[in-house]
Amino acid sequence: MRRLKSSFILATTAVILAACGGDGATDDSAANTASEGAGGQVVNYTAPTELATLDTTLMTDINSSNYISHAIEGLLKINADGKPVPAIAAEAGTVSEDGLTYTYKLRDDAVWSNGEPVTANDFVFAWQRLVDPEAGASYAYLAETIKNANEIMAGEMDPEELGVTAVSDTEITIELTQPTPYFESLLAFSAFFPQNEEFVTEKGDKYGTSSENVLANGPFTIENWDGTGLTWDLVKNEDYYAADEVQLEEVNVQVIKETSTVVNLFQQGSVDNAQVTGELVKQLATDPNVVVQKKARTAYIEFNHDNVYLQNAKLRAAIGLVINRDELVDSVIGDGSTAIGGFLPADFVSNPTTGEDFAAEAGSYLEYDVERAQTLWAEAKAELGVEEITFSLVGDDDEKNKKISQYIQGQIQNNLEGISVELRNVPKKNRLELANQDEFDLLQTGWGADFADAINYMDLLYSTSAYNEGQYANAEFDALIDSSKTTNANNPEARWADLMAAHKLIMEDAAIIPLYQEAETQLRNPNLKGIIFNSVGNEFDLSRAYIEE
Repeated sequence: MRRLKSSFILATTAVILAACGGDGATDDSAANTASEGAGGQVVNYTAPTELATLDTTLMTDINSSNYISHAIEGLLKINADGKPVPAIAAEAGTVSEDGLTYTYKLRDDAVWSNGEPVTANDFVFAWQRLVDPEAGASYAYLAETIKNANEIMAGEMDPEELGVTAVSDTEITIELTQPTPYFESLLAFSAFFPQNEEFVTEKGDKYGTSSENVLANGPFTIENWDGTGLTWDLVKNEDYYAADEVQLEEVNVQVIKETSTVVNLFQQGSVDNAQVTGELVKQLATDPNVVVQKKARTAYIEFNHDNVYLQNAKLRAAIGLVINRDELVDSVIGDGSTAIGGFLPADFVSNPTTGEDFAAEAGSYLEYDVERAQTLWAEAKAELGVEEITFSLVGDDDEKNKKISQYIQGQIQNNLEGISVELRNVPKKNRLELANQDEFDLLQTGWGADFADAINYMDLLYSTSAYNEGQYANAEFDALIDSSKTTNANNPEARWADLMAAHKLIMEDAAIIPLYQEAETQLRNPNLKGIIFNSVGNEFDLSRAYIEE
């Protein structure tokens, strides 16, 4: 297996040198034999961005979550139908009639990769760490309906007082402060995965920073990641409770950010998947190996509301009006992504009374209107007392996001005279750090749904949210979100109205600028079968995938 890995890297290096010379022609025989020379069930996979961390408490990006979910399982997992089902839990949990108490019994054959059993205390410890303000977990807010979580996050109570109890090594009880319809979906999300207390304590700040500093209890272990490198492996975990259902022996992963490079690698049979964007999507549209996956994910521009100029709503609206979303998705991105008129993606959640999709009911708040934008910019200049402004636009450094950054820069500078946009495209890990440190004016970012509920998006702009990097604050918006979680929590129709009104408010205030709903086009080895794809939460699951001989 190590020899195969070396061959994979050498092939990548060779193709990088010749990548720009590719003509887009396909080589079906090469694609079909990408893994046949590996001597078994070995897959060569590509990723668009690097890993940021393997610590489920500190994880914030989807790529890290995607891969750690192959190594660690929670009480529940998402099945092929998108439903939460037992994983480390031995069976479906019991829920009290008032919806406030959940009880789960754990499997007695789940073990960590160091041989220790997975116990109820591993969940208690991990969740206490999640809500501990000293940990600084961005996803802590997801635990807000667990008893005492808000008081702990505010520093008013100790983490040990969280309403989660290890009744025994194999039984856990969770107390909520209010019914939470999506709670079981949360339990399948990576932020709620368990951690071995002794191991985490021993590793300290090093926990999750490399493959040597994390334990697995899932179908694979993560190997050969040094914390910064662009390669890592998923290796079958023989101690996994369902190891007999896992057919892949190894998944060799390499980050490749240039589309032409990864496509050429696929065509030469060196990799089993190639993410395709831009013109190459059109060139390969009829290729039988093309697979398109639509995501419950919105790409958007976040404003830094601490910037005195960007506190002007007219200026923010003007920026949104000069971006032609149809042109962006059709001519710049070209990967199947679609223009979007609001914050929530289409086909995500529906009105509990009428069944109408949230995005359809909300309607479109965005349009391409340069004349209107220029009028608003003129009014904003008069209000701000300036003629020229320079903004930084921070985004990822992969090929797709660089093109989007350049397009946005051109649209703003060409249509709003006096505004200059300086691009700063950096590795995703650095972009996340810059966002957390408030070091941006415009942030090119996105959000993929962790669970199927509109609150998963609305929470992002709550004034105290850890994901509100732009520091947007609106008391009326906060009040609507609070109402949806308290007064109207058990009234689906009223709760829906709260969330719909909150969405209308942020769109009319140009709090952020949604760009498009993401889709992903890949070339995939047709012999690679059994991958489970999810539009919500972790995006793919290779645990039951296999190479068809």
